[in-house]
Amino acid sequence: MIKQILLFAVLCCLLHANGNAQSPGTESQALTPNPETNPVVQKKGSFFITPFYEFTQFKNLKLTEHTNYYSLAEGESQSDFTQEVIDEYNDNYGTEYRNSMAGIKIGYQVLDGLGISGYIGVNHFDFKSWISAENTQTLTTNNPALTLGLTVDYQKVITNRFIGLAMLSSNYCTTGSVVVVNNTGLDVVSSSSESMYWDANLALAYRAGKFVPYAGAGFTQQFVHPVTSEETHTTNDNGEPWINTTKFDSHYTGSSVYGFAGVEYRIDKNVSAYGRCTFVNPVRATLGFRIVL
Repeated sequence: MIKQILLFAVLCCLLHANGNAQSPGTESQALTPNPETNPVVQKKGSFFITPFYEFTQFKNLKLTEHTNYYSLAEGESQSDFTQEVIDEYNDNYGTEYRNSMAGIKIGYQVLDGLGISGYIGVNHFDFKSWISAENTQTLTTNNPALTLGLTVDYQKVITNRFIGLAMLSSNYCTTGSVVVVNNTGLDVVSSSSESMYWDANLALAYRAGKFVPYAGAGFTQQFVHPVTSEETHTTNDNGEPWINTTKFDSHYTGSSVYGFAGVEYRIDKNVSAYGRCTFVNPVRATLGFRIVL
């Protein structure tokens, strides 16, 4: 009987020791990350795709260069706006543009937290110049315009809740034929426009379960290059019919410091939806999905 009791006690000790060897201790459990409270940046080597929609309005563009090219019965010539005329335009007239863009972005995580991506989309572009109480000239895209972009973004975990964000992006858009509306009475025979901007952003994000709200500030520079050609019917010195053509070639530039805020909702570990709003200038609203492949 005593032997049986001793044998039973030895077996209990062995089972207890074996159980301690197979079960994690409290120290290892404390080191196990909790996915609801510990943000994890995207890992090196992953691809991602982001369909998105974006609306932008930028005001207070400044005229920097303007040249008129004339093709008249007397011959061809050109004239450049002087700095005085350019300053007069900027003091008395407004300039702004709006665009609505739908596109798709494809990217790659070069390092943990560091991604680079390019995107392509179509853009409806609306540009207004010579804005005053008496007159406004408007250029509007006839067909969707091609837009291209490049983005570099970086995420850095600061604490188990906070993430630092940095992003640098650029965009280029070119239009073919655009509709021109003005009050000059001249016939517009051709028109086109190019626009480009770049942004630099810094933000702080907070992980609250599946929601990641963030806010920050940025700086942007905007460039717009519209070209229009207008014609009038007249006669030359011999009384023969003639068409006078004038091409207006302008360059506008604007820069601004702005604030922005947004939120990302993580549907699962590979899919998230996000919304973002930028203010005061530019006013920009963005909606999209990020899908990690």
